[in-house]
Amino acid sequence: MIAFMLTIYVAVVVLLFKMKLVKPNPYPIALILVAGVFVIGGPAVAWTLSAPVSPRVVTTQYVVQLVPYVKGQVAKVHAQANVPMKKGDLLLEINPTPYQNALDQATAQLQASREGLKQAEAGVDVAKASVASAAAGVQQATAAVGQSKAVVSNALASIKRAKAGIASAEAGVSKAKAADDLAKTEEQIAVNLQKTDAGAISALRVTQSVQSRQAADAALQAAETGVNEAQAALLQAEAGLSQSQAAEQQAAAGLVAAQAVQQQADASESQAMLGVKIAASKVQAAEAQVSDAQFNLEQCKMLAPADGYVVNWTVQEGTMLVPMPLAAAGTFINTEQTFIVASYPQNWLMNVESGDDVELVLNPFPGRLFKGKVDQVIPATGEGQFDPSKSVPLASQVGSHGFLAVKILLDQDQTIPSLPLGAGGTVAIYTDHGKPVHIISKVAIRMQKWLLYIMPS
Repeated sequence: MIAFMLTIYVAVVVLLFKMKLVKPNPYPIALILVAGVFVIGGPAVAWTLSAPVSPRVVTTQYVVQLVPYVKGQVAKVHAQANVPMKKGDLLLEINPTPYQNALDQATAQLQASREGLKQAEAGVDVAKASVASAAAGVQQATAAVGQSKAVVSNALASIKRAKAGIASAEAGVSKAKAADDLAKTEEQIAVNLQKTDAGAISALRVTQSVQSRQAADAALQAAETGVNEAQAALLQAEAGLSQSQAAEQQAAAGLVAAQAVQQQADASESQAMLGVKIAASKVQAAEAQVSDAQFNLEQCKMLAPADGYVVNWTVQEGTMLVPMPLAAAGTFINTEQTFIVASYPQNWLMNVESGDDVELVLNPFPGRLFKGKVDQVIPATGEGQFDPSKSVPLASQVGSHGFLAVKILLDQDQTIPSLPLGAGGTVAIYTDHGKPVHIISKVAIRMQKWLLYIMPS
């Protein structure tokens, strides 16, 4: 475009000289040269900074390397190279037999694990019942110990009462013996008086003395019998205490045994619950194995990751595929999103911002003008990257060609053909600065649109 402007300027100057409107003297010629610099150079500078045009354009699309997740022989190929496909369409099938067998084995293991979990849960129920039974046994043994202690207390009270009875009976015996001795003495006195002097005491008095002595003998005998009975009651109470203490010891032993049974039942319950946890973990592990086996089986069918087509598709039935990036089955071109990337000198992009209007022509479509927007100026270039290496970077290799890439998105309200990957073209960006010189880029881009018919790029 600058050459076109320079040609027009030269033609105008030549015309002025031909028509002798300007004399070919040094001063007019110098003035014309200086004017040419300002007339052409000024708009050219404003043009490149306000509406830059670049022929360094390429269409880009996402590319996916078709690497299988599982290894195996290809059983059937469904996709054809360079034929458009929809997302989810079947590309090829890998022989699923080993993965189906793995899934069947994992499913059987899962079923066995679930049965083991059921048995462990049943064992927990049995253990809980044993714990409840043992707790009831402990309660019964505790009650028996309390009851036996009460019996021992009663027996001790009986012994105490029996000893008190013996003391009372012995006191009665002493009293009865004293009364008996007194009666015997009175009787002896009465008998002796009667023998010495029959008139000194009456026969009635003697008889009464004899009866009193007999009554005292009977009372003494009764008191002695009471002592014997009290002693027998004490012996019986002591025997009852011995039995009660034996029963208490037996009840205590029963309580200890019941507590031991309860501890054993608790231990069995804990062990059964641990068994449930182990069985549950085995079920989870088996479920994970089933999921993995199911996933691997599903991966035997390679599907299209998006709308697009496959290239470098040389895989055939019987081909052995392995899950290695260096051994891809083919390359998939994603046509859902197409980006335009243009390269510009860095100083030309000082006024370019996201959202600026774009006009572009693409080499595969001469005569068509496409519109779009600047998505972003990519703020990086590989020339500034230094990869980690054992070698020190060479200073002579440091430098930049001074270009940055601009990502462009086409407007969706226009008919956009299927753009081939790697297609070139020419792009014009219209910034918010220097709008009067935008016309230069508009003319240039439209000239390029028609020149593609006769000057293919």
